Amino acid sequence: MKDSAIFDGIDENLLQKFKKYHMTYPEVYREFKKLAYKMIGIRKKYSAWTIINVLRWNFDLKHEEPFKINNDYIALYARLLIYHDSQFEGFFELRTMKAFDRRESSEERYRRVV
Repeated sequence: MKDSAIFDGIDENLLQKFKKYHMTYPEVYREFKKLAYKMIGIRKKYSAWTIINVLRWNFDLKHEEPFKINNDYIALYARLLIYHDSQFEGFFELRTMKAFDRRESSEERYRRVV
């Protein structure tokens, strides 16, 4: 699967921040991919959030500084893996990532969501 449409509709600002994070910390994707490949042999579906939380756990056990990642990047790592390897299609539940206007206040976003 080399259809980049998997990233369509996602806030461009978020994608740029993710790209910078991904290039700065390539080991995150390597470890995410490694754990996903282990799990795909065991389960038909799995949670990208769980995989990232395992990374957080493992990192925090070895380092004084906590593992930091924007939670919005979790869905992007799942999409990136699907983009690179079509066997992961359907493995992660992908939801529509709504683009949002960062100029909105948190109260305005809350009212829009509720």
